Amino acid sequence: MKEFEIKLSDLRFHACHGVMPQETKVGNEFIVNLAIRIPYSEVILEDNLDDTISYADVYEIIKTEMGNTKKLIETVAAKIAERICSRWPQILSGHITICKSTPPIPTVNGSAEVTLFF
Repeated sequence: MKEFEIKLSDLRFHACHGVMPQETKVGNEFIVNLAIRIPYSEVILEDNLDDTISYADVYEIIKTEMGNTKKLIETVAAKIAERICSRWPQILSGHITICKSTPPIPTVNGSAEVTLFF
């Protein structure tokens, strides 16, 4: 079976997600990666945007949800996936990863991320 995978990679947002008071005031850089799979159809050969999923529309959903402050990045990922799957029921599967660039954990020089498979 043929499928398309639509990806948005390395989307960067400044947002205030987190549990710690400083995170909700100062914010942090977040990096979002999303992939969704949709069925292949011969109709795509007609070259019409309405026959696929516009990544610009997907981006707007991600941008909106990244702007809605939450304590958990898991919640943000779930909200994004829920909205995307509701809007485009033809989605077969996908995954979203949200990375917090500098988590407020003493002595950690890396990042923290969560991936939701849907």
